[in-house]
Amino acid sequence: MDINVYSSWETLPLILQAKDVQTILGISKGKTYELMNSADFPTIHLNKRMVVSKDKFCEWLNQDNRKIKRRAIYVSRKG
Repeated sequence: MDINVYSSWETLPLILQAKDVQTILGISKGKTYELMNSADFPTIHLNKRMVVSKDKFCEWLNQDNRKIKRRAIYVSRKG
């Protein structure tokens, strides 16, 4: 089922696939798999598939100790 049909957090499936994580976070497919292969992400490996439980994903999103990378914003002063 396509993630776009979900209208709220409660309607998400109990187990999220990589495409669900990608859509929820608004990141590329490559970044999604990079994230799901990282040590601090609660990925469940089922043979070749990677999934995450909705509850563990929510906990991960709400972590205070997660590092957030920020990029500098450059403003042109031409004028």
